[in-house]
Amino acid sequence: MTGIMPTLNATQRDAVTHERGPALVLAGAGTGKTRVIIERLAWLVDERGVDPRNLLAMTFTNRAADEMRTRLAERLGMRRVGAWLGTFHAFGLYVLRRNIGALGRPGEFTVIDDSDQLALMKRLCKELPPRHDRVSPREALRWISLHKQDVSSPESEPATGEQKTLHLLWDLYHKALRKSNALDFDDLLVLTARLFGEQKDIRDRYSQRYGHVHVDEYQDTNRAQYVIARELVHDHDNLFVVGDEDQSIYSWRGANIKNILDFQNDFGGASIYRLEENYRSTKTILDVANAVVRNNEERLGKTLRSVRTDATPVRVYEAMDANDEARFVADDIAGEGLSTRGTAVLFRTNGQSRLIEEALRRKGLAYIVIGGVSFFGRKEVKDILAYLRLMVNHADDQAVRRVLNVPPRGIGTQTMDIIESYAAGRGCPLLEVLRDIEHDQTLARRAREGVARFVEIIDELAIRARSAPLADVVKALLEAIEYHDYVKRSDERDFRTGLDIVDEFLSACAQFDETRRGDLGVFLQELALVSQVDELDPDTPAVKLLTCHSAKGLEFDNVYLIGLEEGFLPHASAVESEREVEEERRLCYVAMTRARERLTLTWARARLVYGLKNAREVSRFLLEIPPELLERVAAGYNEPPRAGAKPAGAQPVDPDSIAMGTRVRHAQFGTGTVMYTKGTGNKMRARIRFQTGRTREFMVSVAPLEILERKKR
Repeated sequence: MTGIMPTLNATQRDAVTHERGPALVLAGAGTGKTRVIIERLAWLVDERGVDPRNLLAMTFTNRAADEMRTRLAERLGMRRVGAWLGTFHAFGLYVLRRNIGALGRPGEFTVIDDSDQLALMKRLCKELPPRHDRVSPREALRWISLHKQDVSSPESEPATGEQKTLHLLWDLYHKALRKSNALDFDDLLVLTARLFGEQKDIRDRYSQRYGHVHVDEYQDTNRAQYVIARELVHDHDNLFVVGDEDQSIYSWRGANIKNILDFQNDFGGASIYRLEENYRSTKTILDVANAVVRNNEERLGKTLRSVRTDATPVRVYEAMDANDEARFVADDIAGEGLSTRGTAVLFRTNGQSRLIEEALRRKGLAYIVIGGVSFFGRKEVKDILAYLRLMVNHADDQAVRRVLNVPPRGIGTQTMDIIESYAAGRGCPLLEVLRDIEHDQTLARRAREGVARFVEIIDELAIRARSAPLADVVKALLEAIEYHDYVKRSDERDFRTGLDIVDEFLSACAQFDETRRGDLGVFLQELALVSQVDELDPDTPAVKLLTCHSAKGLEFDNVYLIGLEEGFLPHASAVESEREVEEERRLCYVAMTRARERLTLTWARARLVYGLKNAREVSRFLLEIPPELLERVAAGYNEPPRAGAKPAGAQPVDPDSIAMGTRVRHAQFGTGTVMYTKGTGNKMRARIRFQTGRTREFMVSVAPLEILERKKR
């Protein structure tokens, strides 16, 4: 250790050599937390003579666990260390394989994966009694998972409407698992926590075996993981956790920030070590990130300090609109001669990538989308394009194959084989066969009706596309096939992302109507050229495009954080909850601290949302940064951003003009009537009942609303 200790800073050294009892290492971004864990484990073995088999360290991903094993083995000069290093789920499986019988469960269980879970839940949803509301299988699984991670049961909750359905699915799902002698991934945590809570002898055996327990990324633990860690140190309190409350951004996955905030209360006498020396970013980047995150109430408090002496200013660009923002990013990367390998563009939602992708292509800059699919490669975009292609080219068999049963129309594999056989025998396109299939009594009635409706939609919209704006055609298509509802019912893990993609595509169509004034054929030709991008190897020099969530754990020389507007960052779904706003602020902090050398922040005064041009308001997070920390890039505006700033010429809805009874049109949901309002000014929210019977609540200042008729006083 004499050769290692001098290379650690004072706080790292204190944390590594913590003797006994609970310890919390608050490790800010870029402060060397992984190294502290490795050196801590090595110090216990080398300096304190702890048998490696008495060491336990749990993390969240297999990749992180593998890295921990490799680095510790290298550090100790061993081929195999003998310590238990792995994920929480792997540890749960290890314990349950040996002890699940104590819970009255058979020992030879299987663990089902995501696809098995989904298949089971689909079947259960399909078999629901008629009197129950229908729910998405994915949404049901998510609801069940959040309850299980919180070590809670929904039995005490009121069960009406959709909740009644979810309660029933909870029971049916777990009965099906028990019948199959199967566990899901959440069970690996929940049952382990239950086992330790109910079987004290088993708990004591593991607590005595693992005299030193370590947890990485403690801010991401859920209630079940907290219980496991707490029970494991019942006999000795030697719990060493590393985390950063300012990087807690996964509450939607079950993470509970209270675990790290309440650590000192939960584990009396705990020592806290604050790692504040950042080895990644410049001083100006850290000053800006600190200025934002310090506005949160739910934090233990620390201030990152850069060990670097160089300082490149953090820049902010105020764009006229979203196209201007995308052009600026592409021009700046090219003009500054930045390495594409070390450059990343971060955004809050996947739909924001479209304009950036187009701008980079026009500049001839290679890019890859990390943690997701390119906008033009998304299923939703490909579905809509297939319909549009058929309106122009009735012989496009590939388009027919893609969307004939999207959304489902009762056209199964057998029916499709018959259709393909007819087309091959007659030597004609599939759509021509479909025109006659309505009269084929050998096919099921539902399939014949579905085919007839499909052909009708294509023919009607093909005529309309000859004269109507493209955006109107796409809106009519989405309504005719009820595509928004289909996305919500789909198997995607997060249907909201799919809806964002659909809405962004609609914005692309509206933009085409404004700038190109061509017909549908021209649009498809241009898009075909745009979307034909060679697959890039991840190691190929290319700009990285990714969401702020996907960026956690990564770092880049140059970072562009775009869309710093109310409704994007913070996201519109979070603005009514201060706790959710704080998580959005942490997300902003995470995004900023990904940058090593250069950080550029951008926002747009106007943006197409749901196909309509809307005024935008600068993000509160950007306003929280002292002006002297920012260097403004010339863009026609010299004044600093202001709360409530709107682009010239835009006509946003004045909240004072909205009242109960006002008739409005929403770009996505259509015409409706305001039921009531709450709040004032830019914080006003309105509950609107639409002609479809659906009711939704919106923040008036950011929603794409148009007033049709004010209530007469």
